Amino acid sequence: MKSLTVSAPAKVNLFLQVLGRRRDGFHELLTVFHRISLKDRLTLKKIQGPEFRLRTTHPKLKRISENLIYKAYRELHRVRGWKGGVEVFLKKNIPISAGLGGGSSDAAHFLLAMNRLFNLHLSRQTLSRIGAKLGSDIPFFIDQINQAIGTGRGEKIKPLPMKGRLWFVLVVPHFWISTALVYKKLKAAALTRISRDATITSAFSGDWKKGNFGHFLRNDLFLTSSRLKPELKRFDMLFEQVGSRQRLMSGSGPSMFSIHKSKREA
Repeated sequence: MKSLTVSAPAKVNLFLQVLGRRRDGFHELLTVFHRISLKDRLTLKKIQGPEFRLRTTHPKLKRISENLIYKAYRELHRVRGWKGGVEVFLKKNIPISAGLGGGSSDAAHFLLAMNRLFNLHLSRQTLSRIGAKLGSDIPFFIDQINQAIGTGRGEKIKPLPMKGRLWFVLVVPHFWISTALVYKKLKAAALTRISRDATITSAFSGDWKKGNFGHFLRNDLFLTSSRLKPELKRFDMLFEQVGSRQRLMSGSGPSMFSIHKSKREA
């Protein structure tokens, strides 16, 4: 195999609770990741020599040293070597810095593709450990599941099975929000460890059958993000005005979405 093309889907967070600030400075989270159909596309091609090349359609991703794909390449090379180099072409469809996990998904699917293209024979667990060093939601994408509970910083993944299908109306504002700044400004108490995995699973299953997610949807980052970008509240009001009560901001924002039972309703 000389080349390989893979898709890298985006995600939304159906639930995001900040349990507290940890001693290491990170925040302990309880979140529900849900994969959506919006996706980037990566093509990896073997090249001569130990070299890494990255080409992309997005003008703001030209600085290779700051790209998560390149950082994933470096971390992977520390764990397992291989002969030859790789050229990556990234067709970017997921908006950047939008709370949709685009960069993390690209890095995760790069790792998965490298594992196949160069026959590295690394386990999913090993790839997840590599990915978790770079981004907390990368392990979710490594697992290639539709939906999961994320704990710790979000890197500890527990599949959350689902039946049926959800439809989303996704709105991506023209501005972006720094995730690091949101967490820096977040007023979170010191961590009190409380496990709510079972509660989340049970509540979600019940709401899924009823098609009602209103009281389940939660994002503890919304108030902080909207203080940094007051325009967020305007987008929230737009959903209210068209009658979309089941709505939420994804991740640290600014993307917002509403949930619907059918394509027609959406």
